[in-house]
Amino acid sequence: MSATKLDVIFGDIEDELANALNKFPTWPTDPIHAKAVLGEEVGELEQAILECVYEPHKSTKADVRAEAIQVAAMAVRFLISLDDYKYYPSENHKQTF
Repeated sequence: MSATKLDVIFGDIEDELANALNKFPTWPTDPIHAKAVLGEEVGELEQAILECVYEPHKSTKADVRAEAIQVAAMAVRFLISLDDYKYYPSENHKQTF
């Protein structure tokens, strides 16, 4: 992979990160919810890939790439907050039915 291709990819990740921070300036304080945000983006990437493979009229390689860039941007957001996460277990409640 050429440095130019990497430059483009990292530039796109940086642009997506800036867009995400502008649209959603806050981020979860606990790592479980932060990972859920990342996981949601991974799910969208998976859907784009599946559609590109099995329903190509619904998704393209460009869609897959766009979702992969979003995953990378959310992974960066996750990493940025590593020192700020509160690693406490949540409260539990007894379920009844």
